[in-house]
Amino acid sequence: MIQRVALFGYGAVASIHARRLRPPARMVSVFGPNVEKAERFAAAHGIPVATTQLDEAMAGVEAAIVCSPSPRHHQQARAALEAGLHVLVELPACDSLAEARELAALAGLRGLRLHCAHTSRYLEPYVNLGRRLREGVLGDVEHLHQLRSIPPRQRSWTDDALLHHAGHPLDLFLTWFGQLAPVACAAHPQARQAQNLAVLGQLRNGAPVTVAISYTARIPEVRLTVAGSRHTVITDGFSYMRSDCPELCWEGDGEETYERAIQEQDQAFLDGSGIPWDDTLRLAALIDDFRALWRAPE
Repeated sequence: MIQRVALFGYGAVASIHARRLRPPARMVSVFGPNVEKAERFAAAHGIPVATTQLDEAMAGVEAAIVCSPSPRHHQQARAALEAGLHVLVELPACDSLAEARELAALAGLRGLRLHCAHTSRYLEPYVNLGRRLREGVLGDVEHLHQLRSIPPRQRSWTDDALLHHAGHPLDLFLTWFGQLAPVACAAHPQARQAQNLAVLGQLRNGAPVTVAISYTARIPEVRLTVAGSRHTVITDGFSYMRSDCPELCWEGDGEETYERAIQEQDQAFLDGSGIPWDDTLRLAALIDDFRALWRAPE
């Protein structure tokens, strides 16, 4: 089992990785561009090395968890693989299927473990919902709709709604149903690094799948609706499941649910039982297909 880990990034998600890592694994180093922030993070989490040099962060470790800003994920994951480290990279792992294949080839050549953080699969409401779908409790699925609104954030980098927050529900839908046919993509201001996005797809049975993401809405909201022929479930993926069927209802602590999901995901990476990279390739291919459907307004 992997024991010595480097952390790339010192933001909110990085703090959960550091806080929830369980022995015998331990964080040996943290890397980021701002030395003061790196040092404060290291002091808060008992990490021996804080550095702005990637090579220094990778010295003497077995693995890297990449949770830096999204546009850096592919570059830093590649650097870690080239240094002989096993890698867990936050979603989005890459900008494209081509980049995901490049990392796969590099990991395979060197015999290294390569996983993406498909965190939604570990969230308790989605785990419960996936099980109920497999059991057929909801009946035939007739509509899936994911809505996520994230108020504007002050960042030094630009996020991509299609790659990132649309990527999570699309990964769930692929996991639950095995196939999703892209139909349409609308994005503003553009398909790449879109701040507002809507995609439309279809399940194998013809049921519509809609995902809408906004990074400019002033009121935060997250909601997945699964309408079945027997029952409907609504969940935020973190703290509740509501349904017309009482046995499908669930409530929990959203923050604890999220942190426990990251802990379980990291443990699966460390012991080698994590989600295979082929699933990441499948998601990257789907996102590429959706992006290809985008057309600039005339």
